[in-house]
Amino acid sequence: MGNNESGLSKHIETARKTNVLQYDNKKLNEIRPQMCIPGLRTLSLNDNEIQQLPQEIRNLTNLKVLSLRNNHIDTLADVFGPLHKLENIQLNMNTLHGLPPSFTNLKGLKQLNLSQNKFTNFPIAILKLNNLQFLDLSSNYITKIPDEIETLQVDELSLNQNRIMQISEKISRCQRLKTLRLDNNQLELDAIPVSLLKDSNVSLISLEGNKFDAKSLQSYDGYDQYTQRYTAIRRNKSNQLQQTVNSRDDNYQHALNIRRKRQINDDYDNIKDDNIADYVENNDIQEGYL
Repeated sequence: MGNNESGLSKHIETARKTNVLQYDNKKLNEIRPQMCIPGLRTLSLNDNEIQQLPQEIRNLTNLKVLSLRNNHIDTLADVFGPLHKLENIQLNMNTLHGLPPSFTNLKGLKQLNLSQNKFTNFPIAILKLNNLQFLDLSSNYITKIPDEIETLQVDELSLNQNRIMQISEKISRCQRLKTLRLDNNQLELDAIPVSLLKDSNVSLISLEGNKFDAKSLQSYDGYDQYTQRYTAIRRNKSNQLQQTVNSRDDNYQHALNIRRKRQINDDYDNIKDDNIADYVENNDIQEGYL
């Protein structure tokens, strides 16, 4: 116990300088008040035995990353109101079944991982988070996607390995939703809204491991429109990738040319006049290179 306390004290001392407190896999059973340093930007306490969040968490107004993966948390205290700068929350592998009201104040949140918990209903508090990019609710016990989903602001939603049997057609109104993962649920083919394929902005739908052959979706009304979106996104990503590669190649070649020029300039002092032509030919130096 003494060694653990000493180790924690050292981590806290370092965190006061770096604004990062990482204390993973230490059998910690509670978040101590002294760990809630006001200037913290990252708090990582993964793989511990924490059961709840203390009220002092609300003092971490500069916090951007909160990672509490694989603990024993079943209820979240209503402490998130002041944490406007939070961008990334990892709460996967706990026993959560709901979110507190103050969660709606996390307007800057971009990534939220709630996978491998005990949710039976889609958490409505998430629907107020307008900057969310990635939401993972996989490996829970959710049975349906409700009508309220239409207000969800997220780019990618993962609901793999739940018990979903119903999908509200209003999911097609999620303007930002591009990727929807629904593998290994309890969906029948007729539970897939036509509007999701036909009228939404979703360009990638994953439906493996449900109660129908995913290939049968190809004969579904709206599949052609979905395929067009899927193909357009893949083409766009391919073009972006090629542009990035070309840009890096250009930068690499530019750096290589500079290095080569320096080497040539260094060599010039040692080249005899009657050997210059041979040097240029042997080193493949082009006109205008120097």
